[in-house]
Amino acid sequence: MNQSSLSTRNEQYLKWYYSWNSHIYDTTRWAILWGRDWFSNYLRVELRRGIKKRKALSIIELGCGTGYHISVLASEFKECTFYGYDASEHMLKKASIKVEKLENVHLQQHYFPSSSYTNSSMDCFICSYSISMNEDILHCIEAIHNTLSISGTLYAVDFISSSSILFNRWMNFHGVYIRSEIISVLQNTFKTVEYETKRGFLGLYHYGIIKAIK
Repeated sequence: MNQSSLSTRNEQYLKWYYSWNSHIYDTTRWAILWGRDWFSNYLRVELRRGIKKRKALSIIELGCGTGYHISVLASEFKECTFYGYDASEHMLKKASIKVEKLENVHLQQHYFPSSSYTNSSMDCFICSYSISMNEDILHCIEAIHNTLSISGTLYAVDFISSSSILFNRWMNFHGVYIRSEIISVLQNTFKTVEYETKRGFLGLYHYGIIKAIK
């Protein structure tokens, strides 16, 4: 299957899946998406450092979902411009309620790897359990890298590994593909990669907090 067909299939599945799952998303993801609160606090520290160097940052959150991160960060860092991308219009409807008073947030229905973008134009990418929602992570990571400006930074929290066959199958049903090679792909694409791995829910998986600099 070629890359274009893979992207189209993945995008269509996500649109269907979140047309109903968006209604229960915020109340159910605590059990799977570990580290999001820690990641949010980490982003605050990192963005403060970035603002000292560049004053205003252009930031894409890939897979912004219901606005869990972007609504909080955009309200605190009003000098920055945030772009929230998500394949699901239903998830974006939830997010739009949270950011409706924030003029520095722009939500767009995009399945990023297959969408048009301006090369070398963004300062930061935020990916909270969204890289693993692409079957072709190399394509996704290369697209992120190409969109970042020189010394631009990717901040991510995502699945790193799982030894449970049943858990992997269950996550595949939910449109998530746990790829143990995610770190090596990042290291082969970005100039610098820093990461820390942590144990997830019931030890079913390990997740990583990642910082990659172009």
